[in-house]
Amino acid sequence: MTQSDMNEKFVDVVSKITEIGKDWHSQDLVTNAMANLPYTEKSFKDLPPLSESKRNSAIIVSAGPSLHKFDVLAKLKQSNYPGAIVAIDGSLVKCLKNGIIPDYVLTLDPHPTRIVRWFGDNEFEENTRNDDYFSRQDLDVEFRNNSIKENQENIDLINKYAPQIKLIICSSAPKNVVERAKDAGFDMYWWNPIVDNPKDPDSLTRQIHQINKKSCMNTGGTVGTAAWVFANAILKVPTIALTGMDLGYHSETPIEMTQTYYELQEFANTREELEQLFPTFIFPLSNEQFYTDPTYFWYRNNFLDLFSRASGKTYNCSEAGTLFADNLPCITFNQFLNSEQ
Repeated sequence: MTQSDMNEKFVDVVSKITEIGKDWHSQDLVTNAMANLPYTEKSFKDLPPLSESKRNSAIIVSAGPSLHKFDVLAKLKQSNYPGAIVAIDGSLVKCLKNGIIPDYVLTLDPHPTRIVRWFGDNEFEENTRNDDYFSRQDLDVEFRNNSIKENQENIDLINKYAPQIKLIICSSAPKNVVERAKDAGFDMYWWNPIVDNPKDPDSLTRQIHQINKKSCMNTGGTVGTAAWVFANAILKVPTIALTGMDLGYHSETPIEMTQTYYELQEFANTREELEQLFPTFIFPLSNEQFYTDPTYFWYRNNFLDLFSRASGKTYNCSEAGTLFADNLPCITFNQFLNSEQ
């Protein structure tokens, strides 16, 4: 599907996302960067070099539905994969539960109550009260049905393995995430997000950089893309596999269960107009239909733009979703794992 296939309303909403995101987060980005300054001892330049076995390839473990549907983590565990494993905050607990200790974990989002959940939330009941963000879309049925017990188990699990993991932590991280990461014992390396043109002397990116002088990295707006940029541009790994990078929803998923359902209602006057904000794609490996929303479509475009300017090889091994292009090969995860043996 091309942008010319999109209806006018959808294109209009997509065009507003950059400024909407900046308006939502700009104050948090500055406030959090200032609050985090005392803890930002280490940055990218302090990362130890990769071992010989890990410098040739990497797997990005994002947290889309395909991660669960295709038993990606079980396959990864069974493969004895020798390369680097780069997870995101939302996939960390899933990795640990499958016996996989990632080499790196990235966090990006400044949300004050939601992101700490991925590290085990000491104030879980308070932070989830009157917020159905996770319950609308959570794939972890066990967590949904027994969330308080599962949260405590997640706390214990993170505490056990955090000292073995390098946390690539953004200066935008909220206070509770930073405190949780410190308490758990992560080895933390700090960076700044590129949120606008850093060449502009009045840019927000420059303002953040002036606070802590840490390296800035393009994120494409999402932690999954940030993890890929980190592996490609910072670690300089030449071959990368993407998993769980769906950037869309299975066709049977009700739109009410999508991440931005509530926000999108303000752009539509009728149910028909609302449904037009969820265009469909056919995934090339399976010919299965998926749909996306303006935010995920924006993420998709950002990734493909960054990818078009990157070196090295990247394969989308998610086996689902909307992230594909003529220059981005889609292969099965098993195919990638077999090629790395």
